[in-house]
Amino acid sequence: MLDNIPGVLAVYRFQDGKLIKIQGQDLLVDLDKLSNILIENMRIGENEARELKFLEPFRGFAMILDDIGMVFVDDYLIFTNAKKTNWDLLVKSVLKGLVMQNG
Repeated sequence: MLDNIPGVLAVYRFQDGKLIKIQGQDLLVDLDKLSNILIENMRIGENEARELKFLEPFRGFAMILDDIGMVFVDDYLIFTNAKKTNWDLLVKSVLKGLVMQNG
């Protein structure tokens, strides 16, 4: 899946309002609360993209909380060690659909 990218900790899929682990470590995160945050961030991002007149549809976002990085694109959430991952490779791989092809 994303095995060639350093620092990837876990991959989750967002389905029916819930996060479901596909692979990786169990993380001590309140998944229900995180699901609500993801929904809110996507709503904000979609509004911002519309205001900025993006030509392509808004697909997701990345963020860092402490040492944990998160990339949320096309209903997939990838947790990383924010300091150890190659962000360029990670985001490009996710946008190319490598998670969906294998998950």
